[in-house]
Amino acid sequence: MKKMLLIIIPITLVLFFIAALTFIKLGTGAVSKKNDKEIIFEIHAGDSRNTIVKNLKTAGLVKNKLAATIYINLHRGYNLQAAKYSLNRTMTLKEILTKFDKGEKYDDRVAVSLKFVPGKRLVDYAQTIADFKNKYQDPVVKVTKEDIINEINDSEYIKTLINKYWFLTDEVLNSEIYYALEGYLQPETYQFYTTATTKDIIERMLNATDKKLKPLESDIKNSGHSVHEILSAAAVIEKEANSDEDRAKVAQVIYKRISIGMNLGMDVTAYYAAKVEQTIDNPYMYAWNFLPSKYNTRNKDNLGLPVGPICNPSLSSIKAALHPSDTNYLYFYADINTGKVYFAEDYNGFIQIQKNLGDK
Repeated sequence: MKKMLLIIIPITLVLFFIAALTFIKLGTGAVSKKNDKEIIFEIHAGDSRNTIVKNLKTAGLVKNKLAATIYINLHRGYNLQAAKYSLNRTMTLKEILTKFDKGEKYDDRVAVSLKFVPGKRLVDYAQTIADFKNKYQDPVVKVTKEDIINEINDSEYIKTLINKYWFLTDEVLNSEIYYALEGYLQPETYQFYTTATTKDIIERMLNATDKKLKPLESDIKNSGHSVHEILSAAAVIEKEANSDEDRAKVAQVIYKRISIGMNLGMDVTAYYAAKVEQTIDNPYMYAWNFLPSKYNTRNKDNLGLPVGPICNPSLSSIKAALHPSDTNYLYFYADINTGKVYFAEDYNGFIQIQKNLGDK
């Protein structure tokens, strides 16, 4: 009889142990194979392990409360951090506890789109950022574009950015430059959390610029121009032309004029120098020809490129500045009403274009 008991008891214990493991394994498996709908689950500070299991069961995230209770108390190495988590019913209890342990918290911040249009100036981008902050962050005092500009134009901040980004150099610290980051902010549509700071936004845009310029780095080095000069040319191209073909031709005109020591004489730079947006409602003022600003290429004392970019150009304009067309134009006429650009190889041809368009 004793021999029989010595055989039966171990077998019974083994069977019980196997049954217990099977019970726990089945009871802590995924509730569903297909239902992956997100469930936001929260562990509150001070919640016990048993409370967490109870809440998981209430949320429909565990199959068997007893099996889950046994499992969670046997595996006390898990750090069950108080926070919100994104879970679903296809997750096993082990996967859920691992998420708690790693602190993979649910991010309930709201993301919104922020669009920065190519060809717009830094002051326009500053207004976009100010509007964003006023709408979503409800500041005690309304944020103005001037507040944004002052923050991102701070010389000490600019120096930290120069140390961080290869394409930013001391050229942007020139005292003649209105806004150091003009031309360097990649125009596109971004997703930002509503809690984003001004610097979060600016540095995200600079990261995007880095991503766009990095593949062009060798082309820039081979161009004989600095990044700053390429962006300065690209910004003029952006304001003057709309198609890739016209952009390349405008680039060719720019470089040819520079090569022969001829003044660029482009209205778009005078508008920027005067801090006026070029629109049909803002006609060109003759007096701007004499503005001393180093942006103003209509001033005959200013040869070469403007001192810095006059807007934030598209990648297409940057590529045009790197690869001008193989043409021999010296003049062009950009029709602000239609967006069409007309080119001429000499002054007589330019005058004829103006006559044909009825512009005197």
